[in-house]
Amino acid sequence: MTNISKQDAALALASVPGVGATLYSRLVWRFGSPEAVWNAPAAALAAVRQLPKKVMEAISRGPDIQAVANIRNSMEEMGAWLLTIHDSDYPPDLLNIPQAPPVLFGLGDKSVLSARSVAIVGSRKASSYGMRVAEEFAAGLVRQGYCIVSGLALGIDSAAHRGAVSAGGPTVAVKGCGIDVPYPVRNLTLSEEIAANGAVISEFFPGVKPEARNFPARNRIISGLSSGVIVVEAGRKSGSLITAYIGLEQGREIMAVPGNIYSFNSIGCHHLIREGAILVSNVRHAVEVLGGVFSEKRVAAACKKVKISALLPEEQLVIDNMGAEPQHIDEIAVRCNMPAAVVSRLLLGLELKGAVMSCSGGRYCNKYISSEI
Repeated sequence: MTNISKQDAALALASVPGVGATLYSRLVWRFGSPEAVWNAPAAALAAVRQLPKKVMEAISRGPDIQAVANIRNSMEEMGAWLLTIHDSDYPPDLLNIPQAPPVLFGLGDKSVLSARSVAIVGSRKASSYGMRVAEEFAAGLVRQGYCIVSGLALGIDSAAHRGAVSAGGPTVAVKGCGIDVPYPVRNLTLSEEIAANGAVISEFFPGVKPEARNFPARNRIISGLSSGVIVVEAGRKSGSLITAYIGLEQGREIMAVPGNIYSFNSIGCHHLIREGAILVSNVRHAVEVLGGVFSEKRVAAACKKVKISALLPEEQLVIDNMGAEPQHIDEIAVRCNMPAAVVSRLLLGLELKGAVMSCSGGRYCNKYISSEI
């Protein structure tokens, strides 16, 4: 008879090659607990329908205690934690989805996994418009009391995490590899900021590389932790749409942000809207879709915290001639009737003051115009 803790028994069972979330659930349901699975006689294991022979043989040999100890040591060195599906603080929304992950590894504050959350996902090759929308929606939703969940990918995911962090968090990043694997490398600093303002989690064991097959599985956790999924930008065939469809199957609210009809990145969002996703164009819409009550007081309080230095008359003229859409310096110069070199200097000062945002191709947009309300 094997005598180990339930958490170690779960960790050992989940680490058996061939035991995914579905088979793990079947085995525990049949025998009653992960400890009981390890103590099951060979005849009882043989009676489990479609149990692979290699899995049955691995279970019959007993749990790999040394492998469990190695994982524990690795987690301790990282300052990480783990949750199993049997733990009392396992996130309740995730517990009720099909194929709930048996084990979660994480860095940061695991309590945020049970917070009221919204997923924001989208294209890795995002436009400046999409990046701004994701960042503003995330910041606005954080101010309304939501946690932002996304996948730490480049593009929209990164913008959503940054928006949440800039508003004081919390945010949760769900990785498609081991939590100790720095992927994407460009987001290493962002990952640390997320862990400081929320949590970075994965169902994959430490050391697992970011293989393509991992990401569709990762997406079910993103939507599973959330009350709703907001797709900001997406191509017709993308992981973001997979997340939306999985969220729909899980009973989540599916929302999409409309975009430029000529943009490839808008195709997926417009398709979702035609299919019944709810069009949202600001944070107020999203909060109402989620069944919440939009708080003007929280917006006002957030605005008071934003301190922008006093603008010079020339800077105010530039601001007055800019819109939310990115505009080229030359276009702004024509509108202001100023030399482009002067406008360029003024825009640099406005960017340092936090009044405008630099976009690609020498374009700028007015940050005073917000999607929050």
